Amino acid sequence: MSSDRAHELCIKIGRAVKVDAPDGWQHVDVHRCQLGTFSTTVITYQMADGSRQIRHVEGLDDLFRQLKMAEYKPNEGTWFVCQLDYGPRGKSYNSMMRTFEVESPFAQDVEVPTSAYVEELTMFPRKPALTPPWMTAAWPEGVSLPEIDFASASPVGRELGPAWPLLGTMVVRTVGRDDEPELIVLGMAEHEDGTGNALIFMMSTEESDEQETGPDMDTYCIVREDQAGTAYGGVTHCEIASGRLTLHFTEEAAKELHVEPIVRVDLQVDDDSVELLRSSLREILLSGRHDQHPHRMHL
Repeated sequence: MSSDRAHELCIKIGRAVKVDAPDGWQHVDVHRCQLGTFSTTVITYQMADGSRQIRHVEGLDDLFRQLKMAEYKPNEGTWFVCQLDYGPRGKSYNSMMRTFEVESPFAQDVEVPTSAYVEELTMFPRKPALTPPWMTAAWPEGVSLPEIDFASASPVGRELGPAWPLLGTMVVRTVGRDDEPELIVLGMAEHEDGTGNALIFMMSTEESDEQETGPDMDTYCIVREDQAGTAYGGVTHCEIASGRLTLHFTEEAAKELHVEPIVRVDLQVDDDSVELLRSSLREILLSGRHDQHPHRMHL
């Protein structure tokens, strides 16, 4: 596993499958195949009597989408198959992620849409030598394979992968909050359907353990739309005045999020949404380690 973010997502997937686990389970295996945004998931619970139960668990698609992003390596792509297994106690797990398959990882009776092949290589470019033959064989006729400028992937050039512009200003037309059993999520987005530029603030309601405090994850988390950037902590100043939210970031957080050091957000929402934003930001930004709390807040 290549990042702390991937580790955190695997823990969250484990929490989700444990919530819906049948009584008396001893082990659960999560088998995910994904190409672009198309996927299949098989979740198998091993029972104490030796039997097996296969169940569907809601809410995993976004977590696995983020996990593909977190595991992407320039020129090499990301996994097609992710296998995770968990026991009933603790947060430990085993993982196996396969980035190259000689044959399609999907079962023969699964019809994979041609758009999935285009999505995969567009979102996660990889060298031709690392592109499996079954992908190129199924590539839609009349559509060119994505061209990759490998020279620009050198240490002094830009990284390959989805290109995200620095965010300095944005307009927010929708604000929403979701209180999950172990997580509070506040989201603000450019469009009312949640698309466009977006910022998502998250805080854990659980007491941090060593797995979280080690990689400095025991604080609030900020995510840009479609995982364009992720940062833990990093807000130094937060203010709402005259219909605008202003956020000041540390240099490190701005780099991680692909934003300017100061982001100005015009709030084109009703008074209730502004109040939700005020109260939620106050709660989230003051959670976790004290050294990551904003120096100044005017909410």
